[in-house]
Amino acid sequence: MSQEPRAPSRARSAIAEISARNLLDSRRLFYFFHVARLGSLSTAEAVLGVVQSAISRQLQQLEADVGEQLLLRTGRGVTLTPAGELLFAQAEAILLEMSATVEKLDQLKRRPASGTITIASPPAFSNVYMPEVVQRFVTTFPDVHLVAYEASTGQVYDFLASGQVDLAIVLHESSSHKLAMQKLVVEPLMVVVGASHPVARSRSVVREKLTELELILPVASHGSRALVETYCEEGGIHLDPRLRLDSLGMTKAVLRNGRFATILPLVACADEVASGELVAIPLAPALKRTVYLASLRDRPQTPHMKAMSREIANVVRSKIRGDR
Repeated sequence: MSQEPRAPSRARSAIAEISARNLLDSRRLFYFFHVARLGSLSTAEAVLGVVQSAISRQLQQLEADVGEQLLLRTGRGVTLTPAGELLFAQAEAILLEMSATVEKLDQLKRRPASGTITIASPPAFSNVYMPEVVQRFVTTFPDVHLVAYEASTGQVYDFLASGQVDLAIVLHESSSHKLAMQKLVVEPLMVVVGASHPVARSRSVVREKLTELELILPVASHGSRALVETYCEEGGIHLDPRLRLDSLGMTKAVLRNGRFATILPLVACADEVASGELVAIPLAPALKRTVYLASLRDRPQTPHMKAMSREIANVVRSKIRGDR
């Protein structure tokens, strides 16, 4: 049987010679850069968490690799030779480029292939969190199609139960074993009014006072409205609001005239409160709601769903930290 022709051994030797002469070990270069930057082996030891003897060995090997002395040891630390100055000038750019390449490779591993992700959320969440979620997601995953629905809490559950969406934002934990729930945030609910409203200067609003306010509540009986009604029933009071609106933008616009009040998480009106257009007042006793990210247990968690879940959790955390 004839054998495939073998490449000349001389060619392999040339490549091996180029490899040995023209390539630098990244770890040795990393140690050299920090020792040169800090001007001291002992300081580099503290910063890098590597013992001096190990750093010294790597530096000696690097000098052997390049065939030049790079550092001069002195009683006060180290100084750079001309060859060391040249290498130091290039080292930072080389290391940054390597780090950027590793980051791109990591992003590639986490990036889903092309496809579609669908999500439904109630108006308050859609207005506050979803714009940034969308921006982050489409920037990181440009090949994935995103469909986002804004709907009442009841409709959000319907979308999820029917399989029309992959993910949904819900405002109370479900007892159904068919749903997987991830807690996102616990938000205090506040009485929100226009700056000219009679209670705008109050330090708090007691539960019984709610019956005296012209309240705006959501249309749907799920979610925030259900929380508010349960809260009032526990205090022995019943609400009969004149206005039921499911639009957050419309609700805030109506509040500005100073006649009506509503109950919202502070994050839903943070900009208007900061500008002085609206005022948020704590309830007594306090009322809180928990926001969850939900999905169907029997629906496989695709890379798209996992990526969207991460973005939502990150945006919620950053918003809450910013509001505080």
